[in-house]
Amino acid sequence: MTTPHYDVDIAIIGASLGGVLAAWRACEAGRRVVLTSEFAWIGGQLTAQGVPPDEHRLIEVGGASESYLAFRRAMRAHYLALDDFVDNTEMTEGCNPGDGWVSRLCIEPTVALAYLDRLLAPHIKTGRLVLLRDTRLFEADRDGRNIGTVRCQNGAGEVVSVRASFYLDATDTGQLIRVAGLPYRLGKESHAEFGERDAPDVADRLDQQPCTVVVALVRADKPQAPITEPTSYAKWRQYRLPHYGYLLFGNAIPGPVIGKAVELPLFGQGQTLDLWRYRRVVASRNWRTPREDVSLINWAQNDYGITPLLDGPIPERDVVAAAKELSASLVYWLQTDAPNADGGRGYPTLQLAADMLGTDGYAQQVYVRESRRIVGLDCLTQSQILVNPAESGVAVPNAVAVDSNAVVPNAVIPFHADNSVGVAWYNMDIHPTCVSGHGINAMVRPFTLPLGCFIARDCDNLIPACKNISVTHLVNAATRTHPTEWLIGEVAALLADYALACGQTPAAIYVDTERVRAFQRKLSATGIPIGWDAGLIERLIHTATHSLEV
Repeated sequence: MTTPHYDVDIAIIGASLGGVLAAWRACEAGRRVVLTSEFAWIGGQLTAQGVPPDEHRLIEVGGASESYLAFRRAMRAHYLALDDFVDNTEMTEGCNPGDGWVSRLCIEPTVALAYLDRLLAPHIKTGRLVLLRDTRLFEADRDGRNIGTVRCQNGAGEVVSVRASFYLDATDTGQLIRVAGLPYRLGKESHAEFGERDAPDVADRLDQQPCTVVVALVRADKPQAPITEPTSYAKWRQYRLPHYGYLLFGNAIPGPVIGKAVELPLFGQGQTLDLWRYRRVVASRNWRTPREDVSLINWAQNDYGITPLLDGPIPERDVVAAAKELSASLVYWLQTDAPNADGGRGYPTLQLAADMLGTDGYAQQVYVRESRRIVGLDCLTQSQILVNPAESGVAVPNAVAVDSNAVVPNAVIPFHADNSVGVAWYNMDIHPTCVSGHGINAMVRPFTLPLGCFIARDCDNLIPACKNISVTHLVNAATRTHPTEWLIGEVAALLADYALACGQTPAAIYVDTERVRAFQRKLSATGIPIGWDAGLIERLIHTATHSLEV
């Protein structure tokens, strides 16, 4: 049997959100591309993982690439064009189809998936893009400072080989980095390594953010039978969150600092923040023809933090299975044992929404908050994005000086790298981690991504295209969200295209100021801002609070 083989300009391993955007950008630039997808759905956290967009508070007016803003406009246009849809949003500004409060754009994953499929369809039709679904990486050859050939296995058991000038690791876990034998960071760096204020004294690769298997629930009109009691339900029903002490199944969630908790009701009304509407993607009040509420359950109550997902004592597949069992236990608790408003137990109207995620109601792919990360020529650290950089006690590298006479509050002076390749912003949102239980939700200032975060120290033809850029554990908590991963995919593809066009390695481009400036102009020309717009920052100067509302 002949082994399928592809020889292309750019091979993108992993159809995460970053991977899809990288494929689109590379094809738009005229490159021949292979994109592998381990799952039936492309799009990673936006689709297969079932996570509505996590965004910063300026997203309605900017602070993202033009293609991401176009995606947001298209999502709203899709809903507003439907005869049965009516915008009765009350939880956030703008048209919010699900009227959830985690985001101003709570949308059904199937709608986002259709958009991404349309984005790639013209390039698949012309043959410029080959999309290999149900295909998993298992091997990569190294040739000095380059990756030679990678091999994957498809659902039929065939080995598929791919050879490319550039490889983009767009897996959610940094799988190509590991398989290629490249050094990587994972979990927590020590304080001594970068001088980060909140880093521990001792590094711990296993102290990672928890993963979550998202589950879709519908609030049906009539009670129905619960799911079968999960095997581990009794254990989870009595489980108390380490370092916090409260029962995992309940109304408590971790507060902004370790050891502190806050409580949210399961159901609320008006502007009350509640669990059900947190990631709701179908709001019955937004439809003229009756539709039942649907919420994507990605709460603190089903974060799986007992065992790290990556490089831990048990295989990834077993961690994912245990995380799914936790989510199933939460569903069963909600259906049968959660205190209800009538003084009884359980909400039997809450049922699995099997059509929402293309499966049995559970996400096709586990939600990955933290990846293996390249060791890059730059590494973005907490010290660079702190609201007040002086708090770090260390010099901030690679920063453009700010006028010392400026009367702008520190909270809204962005970190701007001289070799910036795009803008990003989100709170440093760390869920209680797998070893120390450290959790925090802290404000950071708007920032930019340095070019060197995309350039591996030890490989000339691998570029990260997902959550695996060169940042620390702390900063990953602020760069793992949808607009930033979207940006990362675009930048990765455009960097590979630029390197091919000028016949230079990314590392050679990095040390050539003129080429860096030319690449920045290329990014700007494609709608990727490389600095924060003064008008956007002005909006924050006159705002009482600079943190996310939620």
